[in-house]
Amino acid sequence: MEPFYKTYKPAWRSFYKLLFLAVLLLVLGGVVHYFKSDASWLKLMWIVVLVADLLILAYISIQRATMSLILRDNPEKAEDQEVAFVVCHPLKPFSPDFRESIEIGLSNITHIRVGQTMMQTIMRIGDVVITSSGTGTEEIYAHNIPDPLAVRDEIQIHARKYTLGSGSQPASTPAPAPAPEA
Repeated sequence: MEPFYKTYKPAWRSFYKLLFLAVLLLVLGGVVHYFKSDASWLKLMWIVVLVADLLILAYISIQRATMSLILRDNPEKAEDQEVAFVVCHPLKPFSPDFRESIEIGLSNITHIRVGQTMMQTIMRIGDVVITSSGTGTEEIYAHNIPDPLAVRDEIQIHARKYTLGSGSQPASTPAPAPAPEA
């Protein structure tokens, strides 16, 4: 069987509040420019608006680049049968918490939950929460994953291969012996 590796990142559309703020700043700048076209401080205002928008876009890009939910399913390697959640904190470059990683073996997954707000449902994004048998608590909490129901289903399909029996086939139980006739 061929190895399966897939990485999920937060969706660009999950940053809708920040993107709305960036567009709102541009629109407000345009409105102010239209009504106060002779003001000498307009260049400064446009510089501030553009810098704020660039900072918003940089923040969104960094947030998206620093979080990954990774599904690894390689039947030939036991260490590559897991779901991993990796997050980096760019504002803590010298801290031991700069890069955090949580791995749960596919055979240890007990529950996968998808949480969505109304706006997330409309935008087809959501939070994927994975619980393992080792702790019984929610260990992986991946925010704003695109199409979270499909991600949950895909993880469950791969996890079932390792929880049904020793291989990819479910463990078989012997049929009961027929009762002797008298």
